[in-house]
Amino acid sequence: MMIAMARIGAGLVALFGLALGLWFFFATEQAAAGFFVTPQGAAGLATLRADMSSFFLVGAGFALHAAVTGRGAGLLVPGALYAVAITGRAVNLALAGSYEGAAVPMTVEALLILLCWFGWRTLRRA
Repeated sequence: MMIAMARIGAGLVALFGLALGLWFFFATEQAAAGFFVTPQGAAGLATLRADMSSFFLVGAGFALHAAVTGRGAGLLVPGALYAVAITGRAVNLALAGSYEGAAVPMTVEALLILLCWFGWRTLRRA
């Protein structure tokens, strides 16, 4: 039962990353606005399309691999990506102060980190 839950959790991490990665790849301006980012011209759009898509899609690929194969090591990659992201947000809170809605992305990232950790711990013993 725990193995199935870990694989489902890994699948959810993969779906989240896939959705956001594709959003940034195909609807870059809308995705950027959803993340409170304004690209500056074609170079800014290219940077967001490349960097944000790769962040989410690479994490999604490793999470999907873990979900399909049952090998938890793949969850270390998205777990590390989201750990760096939440750390950056925490540093920003300390240096720039709080802002409305700051808890939402941090809560999502914490949940994703927990799913990755749970999946890694459970599937490495399987």
